[in-house]
Parts: sequence; structure tokens; C-alpha cells
Amino acid sequence: MLAELALGATTLSTTTTGLWAHRLWRRLHTDPLTGLANRARMHRTFHRTRWLRRRTGAPVGVLLLDVDRFKQVNDTHGHRIGDQVLGQIATELHAATGPGELPVRLHGDELAVLLTRPDAGRVAETRAEQIRRTIRGPRAIGGHTIELSLSVGAATTNPDDGSLSDLLALADQRMYATKPSRSHRGRNEPTDRKAVTS
Repeated sequence: MLAELALGATTLSTTTTGLWAHRLWRRLHTDPLTGLANRARMHRTFHRTRWLRRRTGAPVGVLLLDVDRFKQVNDTHGHRIGDQVLGQIATELHAATGPGELPVRLHGDELAVLLTRPDAGRVAETRAEQIRRTIRGPRAIGGHTIELSLSVGAATTNPDDGSLSDLLALADQRMYATKPSRSHRGRNEPTDRKAVTS
């Protein structure tokens, strides 16, 4: 009887510890606003994938996404609606990605998709265009009709070449080249972009 109680207590303790550890891991690796992976999880996944790919040499890719006219949304409708816009985009981005594609919120209105799928080098540009087309058009958000559009840049790297910072910086350059006319930028926004660093 005592042995059974001890076993039950040990099992319960192990289960409780496991649940707590899982919740802590999720909290540390999930963006609280959007529910997407955060930068810490992206780093871990990138480095793990790169280590696993050293034998095959298959590239790792990243898509960098920026919400067009997001400052205008915040200025016109307020930050609460801006947060809802990010939530809507995150939901659609999560639905638009599949195995080997990790959707991430980096910061602000900048999102990413880490491509760990074996064919990342071949499909990165195609997936960038598919996601851009999918998350596009008017949406009813918080009682307002908000026109969504994204600028997306794709980049890939071989396992032995470059860091995640280098990959993000290259994707950032390519994303900025896809931006709509700079006339959408607010008067106080800088006209140059700084490379994204990890």
C-alpha cells in the first residue's frame, strides 16, 4: 500500500513537473501578442537545423515579412487596432505555413518564416510570393476595414556559411526591394533601413 502511494506520488510529481516545464518552455519561446514563435525559438531551431544539415549541405532559408503601412494603421486607428491587425496576420500566417516552416514574430510589425524544410533553397522565393498573395486585401478588424499587405524578402544559406544575423540581413535587403512606393511611409519614418540583427 505504501509502495503504491509512493509510486502514485512520484508519478503525479513527475507529471506536474513535466507540465510546468512545458508551460515554461512555451512561455520562453512564444510571442505573447501573436502566439507565434519568438526570436529565441527561431535561434534554437536555426542552430539545431544547421547542425543537422552539415552532412547533407541542404540550405536553411528565411522569409522576412513587414506589414505595409502599419504606422498609418496605428496613427489612424490606435495601437489596440494595430495589435489586432498583427493578431490577424499571425493567424493567417500560421494557417499558411506547413511542416518545416516556423512562423516567427521578431519585433513590432516584423515577422519571419524560418524554412527548415529540405527543399528550402528551391522553394524560398515561391513561398515568399505565395504568402504575400495569401495575406493580402481588406479585412474587417475591430470594426474597421483594414487593407492588409506584406513586403516579403527571401534568403537562404548553406549550413557552413553565415549566421542567422547574416541571413536576416540579406532577407531584409531583399524585402525592402519589394516594398511598395515609399510614398506610404510616414513623414517621421526614416528612408533607410537598418539590417536586422539577431
